[in-house]
Amino acid sequence: MLFTLIHIIHLLTVIIWIGGLSFITIIVIPMLIRWDDPLQKAITFQSIEHRFAPIARVYNIITGVTGFVMVYLTGWHKLYLTARGLPLLIMTIIWLIWFIMLFGLEPLIVKKMLDRMVKSGVKMEIEAVFARMNAMHWVLLTISLAASVAGIVFAHSYL
Repeated sequence: MLFTLIHIIHLLTVIIWIGGLSFITIIVIPMLIRWDDPLQKAITFQSIEHRFAPIARVYNIITGVTGFVMVYLTGWHKLYLTARGLPLLIMTIIWLIWFIMLFGLEPLIVKKMLDRMVKSGVKMEIEAVFARMNAMHWVLLTISLAASVAGIVFAHSYL
């Protein structure tokens, strides 16, 4: 019963998290790229990111805690370095990439860059910045979906 409850929380958190990332990647960033006013692009993205990033951090923590609890409860940690455990390893590595991104890179680099753009009002090659941000979000979405596929493969014993 405990495992089932933790698994449900884990899956719902992942669904909401990747859904939010998908919305930002597929809808918001392409929409902002089409806008003409560079300052408005930066302000709008920063206001959305300011609300979404803390939520994504909470989802990352919940996903990590529930994932590691499931690994502990089932003894799956013994599978990490085996062919059967490869999907589990992939999910863990992708979770770690997200953890580093959300708790390290994003607050230190991206937020400061956006703050600087908004405060200075200077264009700062904003088209290039948004093009890189767009590419980065597509990579993050792709690896997040890869982690989901790895979870399906692992859960249904396709390996």
